Amino acid sequence: MTTWLIILVLIIFLAALLYWQLIIAEGAYLGAPLVALFYDWTAQRYNRIKDFNREAEAAWLGAPLVNRLHRQPQALVLDVATGTGRIPLTLFEQPDFQGQVVGLDRASKMIKVAGQDTATFQKRIMFIQADAMALPFADHTFALVTCLEALEFLPNPATGLAELIRVLAPRSAAQPTAGWLLTSQRIGWEARLMPGKTWPRHDLEAILSRFPLQYVEIQPWQDIYNLVWAQKVEN
Repeated sequence: MTTWLIILVLIIFLAALLYWQLIIAEGAYLGAPLVALFYDWTAQRYNRIKDFNREAEAAWLGAPLVNRLHRQPQALVLDVATGTGRIPLTLFEQPDFQGQVVGLDRASKMIKVAGQDTATFQKRIMFIQADAMALPFADHTFALVTCLEALEFLPNPATGLAELIRVLAPRSAAQPTAGWLLTSQRIGWEARLMPGKTWPRHDLEAILSRFPLQYVEIQPWQDIYNLVWAQKVEN
Protein backbone atom coordinates (compact mmCIF):
# COMPACT_ATOMS: atom_id res chain seq x y z
CA MET A 1 0.00 0.00 0.00
CA THR A 2 2.79 2.40 0.87
CA THR A 3 4.60 1.65 -2.39
CA TRP A 4 1.48 2.32 -4.45
CA LEU A 5 0.89 5.56 -2.57
CA ILE A 6 4.43 6.69 -3.33
CA ILE A 7 3.96 5.83 -7.00
CA LEU A 8 0.66 7.74 -7.09
CA VAL A 9 2.27 10.80 -5.49
CA LEU A 10 5.12 10.66 -8.00
CA ILE A 11 2.70 10.40 -10.92
CA ILE A 12 0.70 13.38 -9.64
CA PHE A 13 3.91 15.36 -9.10
CA LEU A 14 5.21 14.58 -12.61
CA ALA A 15 1.84 15.43 -14.16
CA ALA A 16 1.78 18.76 -12.31
CA LEU A 17 5.37 19.46 -13.34
CA LEU A 18 4.60 18.76 -17.00
CA TYR A 19 1.48 20.91 -16.84
CA TRP A 20 3.49 23.76 -15.36
CA GLN A 21 6.34 23.47 -17.86
CA LEU A 22 4.33 22.84 -21.02
CA ILE A 23 0.98 24.57 -20.46
CA ILE A 24 1.50 27.41 -17.98
CA ALA A 25 5.13 28.29 -18.79
CA GLU A 26 4.78 27.19 -22.44
CA GLY A 27 8.26 25.70 -22.41
CA ALA A 28 9.94 28.88 -21.14
CA TYR A 29 12.27 26.92 -18.86
CA LEU A 30 13.08 24.24 -21.43
CA GLY A 31 15.23 26.37 -23.73
CA ALA A 32 14.73 28.67 -26.71
CA PRO A 33 14.98 25.89 -29.35
CA LEU A 34 12.05 24.04 -27.77
CA VAL A 35 9.99 27.22 -27.48
CA ALA A 36 10.60 27.88 -31.18
CA LEU A 37 9.54 24.30 -31.94
CA PHE A 38 6.28 24.77 -30.01
CA TYR A 39 5.49 27.87 -32.04
CA ASP A 40 6.42 26.16 -35.31
CA TRP A 41 3.92 23.42 -34.48
CA THR A 42 1.13 26.02 -34.26
CA ALA A 43 2.33 28.37 -37.00
CA GLN A 44 -0.37 27.57 -39.57
CA ARG A 45 -3.19 28.03 -37.06
CA TYR A 46 -1.59 30.65 -34.82
CA ASN A 47 -3.61 33.57 -36.15
CA ARG A 48 -6.85 31.64 -35.71
CA ILE A 49 -5.86 30.78 -32.13
CA LYS A 50 -5.03 34.39 -31.27
CA ASP A 51 -7.97 35.77 -33.27
CA PHE A 52 -6.43 39.24 -33.65
CA ASN A 53 -8.89 42.10 -33.99
CA ARG A 54 -7.56 44.59 -36.55
CA GLU A 55 -9.34 47.56 -35.03
CA ALA A 56 -8.01 46.74 -31.57
CA GLU A 57 -4.53 46.17 -32.96
CA ALA A 58 -4.60 49.56 -34.67
CA ALA A 59 -5.92 51.33 -31.57
CA TRP A 60 -3.47 49.79 -29.09
CA LEU A 61 -0.42 49.21 -31.28
CA GLY A 62 -0.44 50.63 -34.80
CA ALA A 63 -1.67 54.16 -34.18
CA PRO A 64 0.30 54.75 -30.93
CA LEU A 65 3.50 53.52 -32.59
CA VAL A 66 3.07 55.77 -35.62
CA ASN A 67 2.13 58.73 -33.42
CA ARG A 68 5.45 58.38 -31.62
CA LEU A 69 7.21 58.39 -35.00
CA HIS A 70 5.28 61.37 -36.37
CA ARG A 71 8.45 63.13 -37.55
CA GLN A 72 9.95 59.95 -38.96
CA PRO A 73 7.38 58.46 -41.36
CA GLN A 74 10.17 56.48 -43.07
CA ALA A 75 11.68 55.11 -39.88
CA LEU A 76 13.44 51.76 -39.68
CA VAL A 77 11.68 49.46 -37.22
CA LEU A 78 12.76 46.19 -35.60
CA ASP A 79 10.12 43.75 -34.36
CA VAL A 80 11.70 41.03 -32.20
CA ALA A 81 9.73 37.78 -31.83
CA THR A 82 7.65 38.93 -34.78
CA GLY A 83 5.77 35.65 -35.02
CA THR A 84 3.30 35.87 -37.89
CA GLY A 85 4.01 39.56 -38.43
CA ARG A 86 1.53 41.13 -36.04
CA ILE A 87 3.40 44.42 -35.57
CA PRO A 88 4.49 44.85 -39.21
CA LEU A 89 0.93 44.34 -40.42
CA THR A 90 -0.62 46.91 -38.10
CA LEU A 91 2.14 49.40 -38.94
CA PHE A 92 1.70 48.98 -42.70
CA GLU A 93 -2.03 49.56 -42.32
CA GLN A 94 -1.31 53.02 -40.88
CA PRO A 95 -1.32 55.57 -43.75
CA ASP A 96 1.24 57.79 -41.99
CA PHE A 97 3.83 55.03 -41.78
CA GLN A 98 6.00 54.73 -44.87
CA GLY A 99 8.99 53.11 -43.22
CA GLN A 100 10.57 49.67 -43.33
CA VAL A 101 10.41 46.82 -40.84
CA VAL A 102 12.78 44.02 -39.92
CA GLY A 103 10.93 41.10 -38.37
CA LEU A 104 13.08 38.73 -36.31
CA ASP A 105 12.07 35.37 -34.91
CA ARG A 106 13.66 32.04 -34.07
CA ALA A 107 10.72 29.97 -35.34
CA SER A 108 11.16 29.43 -39.08
CA LYS A 109 7.58 28.35 -39.79
CA MET A 110 6.21 31.40 -38.01
CA ILE A 111 8.39 33.57 -40.25
CA LYS A 112 7.09 31.71 -43.31
CA VAL A 113 3.50 32.52 -42.35
CA ALA A 114 4.50 36.13 -41.65
CA GLY A 115 6.03 36.38 -45.11
CA GLN A 116 2.82 35.13 -46.68
CA ASP A 117 0.64 37.49 -44.65
CA THR A 118 2.78 40.53 -45.46
CA ALA A 119 3.42 39.66 -49.13
CA THR A 120 1.74 42.89 -50.25
CA PHE A 121 4.45 44.84 -48.43
CA GLN A 122 7.41 42.62 -49.32
CA LYS A 123 9.50 45.56 -50.56
CA ARG A 124 9.24 47.20 -47.13
CA ILE A 125 9.86 44.22 -44.88
CA MET A 126 12.66 41.74 -44.29
CA PHE A 127 12.43 38.67 -42.07
CA ILE A 128 15.42 37.22 -40.25
CA GLN A 129 15.67 33.97 -38.31
CA ALA A 130 17.95 34.79 -35.39
CA ASP A 131 18.41 34.68 -31.63
CA ALA A 132 16.85 37.56 -29.69
CA MET A 133 19.56 37.19 -27.04
CA ALA A 134 22.24 38.25 -29.55
CA LEU A 135 20.64 40.55 -32.08
CA PRO A 136 22.70 40.66 -35.31
CA PHE A 137 22.66 44.46 -35.56
CA ALA A 138 24.95 47.30 -34.59
CA ASP A 139 24.23 49.59 -31.66
CA HIS A 140 21.74 52.42 -32.25
CA THR A 141 20.36 51.01 -35.53
CA PHE A 142 16.57 51.33 -35.23
CA ALA A 143 14.29 54.28 -34.53
CA LEU A 144 11.73 51.93 -32.98
CA VAL A 145 12.08 48.46 -31.42
CA THR A 146 9.15 46.28 -30.42
CA CYS A 147 8.93 42.92 -28.68
CA LEU A 148 5.52 41.71 -27.56
CA GLU A 149 4.55 38.68 -25.48
CA ALA A 150 8.06 37.25 -25.68
CA LEU A 151 10.46 38.41 -22.96
CA GLU A 152 9.42 35.62 -20.60
CA PHE A 153 10.41 33.01 -23.19
CA LEU A 154 14.00 34.23 -23.43
CA PRO A 155 16.71 32.39 -21.47
CA ASN A 156 17.43 35.61 -19.57
CA PRO A 157 14.68 38.24 -19.94
CA ALA A 158 16.77 41.07 -18.45
CA THR A 159 19.61 40.42 -20.90
CA GLY A 160 17.10 40.23 -23.72
CA LEU A 161 15.68 43.59 -22.69
CA ALA A 162 19.19 45.05 -22.70
CA GLU A 163 19.65 43.77 -26.28
CA LEU A 164 16.47 45.52 -27.41
CA ILE A 165 17.72 48.78 -25.93
CA ARG A 166 21.23 48.32 -27.33
CA VAL A 167 20.08 48.33 -30.98
CA LEU A 168 17.66 51.21 -30.39
CA ALA A 169 18.80 54.63 -31.61
CA PRO A 170 18.49 57.23 -28.85
CA ARG A 171 16.43 60.36 -29.03
CA SER A 172 18.52 63.30 -30.17
CA ALA A 173 18.12 66.87 -31.33
CA ALA A 174 18.26 65.64 -34.93
CA GLN A 175 15.81 62.79 -34.25
CA PRO A 176 13.52 63.88 -31.40
CA THR A 177 10.98 61.12 -32.05
CA ALA A 178 13.51 58.28 -32.26
CA GLY A 179 14.33 55.85 -29.49
CA TRP A 180 10.94 54.32 -28.76
CA LEU A 181 10.71 50.90 -27.18
CA LEU A 182 7.50 48.91 -26.91
CA THR A 183 7.48 45.63 -25.05
CA SER A 184 5.15 43.78 -22.70
CA GLN A 185 4.97 42.65 -19.08
CA ARG A 186 3.40 39.30 -18.22
CA ILE A 187 0.82 39.67 -15.45
CA GLY A 188 -1.91 37.56 -13.90
CA TRP A 189 -1.74 34.38 -11.88
CA GLU A 190 0.37 32.59 -14.52
CA ALA A 191 3.12 35.18 -14.09
CA ARG A 192 3.45 34.22 -10.42
CA LEU A 193 4.28 30.69 -11.52
CA MET A 194 7.14 31.83 -13.77
CA PRO A 195 9.86 32.98 -11.33
CA GLY A 196 12.89 34.50 -13.03
CA LYS A 197 10.91 34.97 -16.24
CA THR A 198 8.44 37.67 -15.21
CA TRP A 199 8.60 40.70 -12.93
CA PRO A 200 6.15 42.47 -10.64
CA ARG A 201 5.64 46.08 -11.68
CA HIS A 202 8.04 47.56 -9.10
CA ASP A 203 10.80 45.12 -10.11
CA LEU A 204 10.27 45.92 -13.79
CA GLU A 205 10.45 49.64 -13.06
CA ALA A 206 13.71 49.09 -11.16
CA ILE A 207 15.19 47.15 -14.10
CA LEU A 208 14.15 49.83 -16.59
CA SER A 209 15.70 52.50 -14.39
CA ARG A 210 19.15 50.99 -15.07
CA PHE A 211 18.94 52.07 -18.71
CA PRO A 212 18.99 55.54 -20.31
CA LEU A 213 15.21 55.71 -20.69
CA GLN A 214 12.61 58.41 -20.23
CA TYR A 215 8.81 58.54 -20.42
CA VAL A 216 8.50 55.01 -19.03
CA GLU A 217 4.83 54.02 -19.00
CA ILE A 218 3.27 50.70 -18.05
CA GLN A 219 -0.35 50.51 -19.15
CA PRO A 220 -3.03 47.82 -18.94
CA TRP A 221 -3.55 45.98 -22.20
CA GLN A 222 -4.75 42.38 -21.94
CA ASP A 223 -5.75 40.03 -19.16
CA ILE A 224 -2.24 38.57 -19.02
CA TYR A 225 -0.11 41.43 -20.34
CA ASN A 226 0.63 45.11 -19.81
CA LEU A 227 2.20 47.29 -22.48
CA VAL A 228 5.54 48.89 -21.59
CA TRP A 229 6.58 52.09 -23.37
CA ALA A 230 9.87 53.97 -22.99
CA GLN A 231 12.10 56.28 -24.98
CA LYS A 232 15.86 55.87 -25.08
CA VAL A 233 17.96 59.02 -24.62
CA GLU A 234 21.62 59.72 -25.18
CA ASN A 235 23.93 58.97 -22.24
